[in-house]
Amino acid sequence: MGNSCHLNSFYDIRIFPIIFKNRNCVTTVFSIRFQEWSKFEKIWFCIFSIVILCTTIIFSYEGTDYKETFSIILNWFISPISALTGILCVVLAAKAKISTWTYGAVNSIFYGCVAWYSGYYGDFLINIFYFLPSQFIGLYYWRRHLKPLSKVDVTIKKISKKSFLAILVSCILLAVLWGLFLHYVDSWFTNVMKRNISIYGDLAGIFGPAYTLLGPMLDSSTEILQLAGQLLMILALPQQWIFWIATNVITILMWTAVLLVNPGSAAWAVPTLVMWIAYLINSIYGCYNWNRRLS
Repeated sequence: MGNSCHLNSFYDIRIFPIIFKNRNCVTTVFSIRFQEWSKFEKIWFCIFSIVILCTTIIFSYEGTDYKETFSIILNWFISPISALTGILCVVLAAKAKISTWTYGAVNSIFYGCVAWYSGYYGDFLINIFYFLPSQFIGLYYWRRHLKPLSKVDVTIKKISKKSFLAILVSCILLAVLWGLFLHYVDSWFTNVMKRNISIYGDLAGIFGPAYTLLGPMLDSSTEILQLAGQLLMILALPQQWIFWIATNVITILMWTAVLLVNPGSAAWAVPTLVMWIAYLINSIYGCYNWNRRLS
């Protein structure tokens, strides 16, 4: 294999040897190849980047304590890097490029820092202890299943309808059980895993006290859908996009509820809502692109 990136040993699975072993490795794991993108993809990437970065800047401007050095670093260094790597991660995923995992790893670390400092401990736990390790697993698996004569494009796999249905039913069951757990079990763990607890009251305000389970059920759904979507992405299955689309739709509905009940939250809720809409559009394109390549 000459100078190519070998991932057959434990040494090679670790991220730093993969990146720094030789120039071919660097080219592979960071490759974007913007010049090869279609006109639509370039335009979408620019629009997507502007939308996400603008939402980040708004949050940074509103949330920075300019008397604290760490607050400045968090909001004007860590947060923008998190946003940029997040954009690259999801756009490259839609294009089935192996470098999505590299930017995903960086994003998991930086977003995990933002989540921890912001008090979103559930997001911190999911990003650091699930999404971060899964980036290395995905990088390793995709590297072993690249398209013939390609160093950056993964071979998209197929899954039977029966297997997909089994996964879907399992996700629904797990989401219900997890939602009930979040609602009825009062502990430090359930409190930190309520990723969107701030909008639980808003949902109850719209639908009434009889629907107090709605918040934790929607919250648990987004968590389970993300876990399943990431697993299917590692396996290079196009059905992953169904889970990402569902996650984005549910999250959009939740943030829309915030605006309906509390219009005063527009300063931070609108940018968040716009960001999730952008993610939804990207996931729809990813679904189209992966299925087009499969066929």
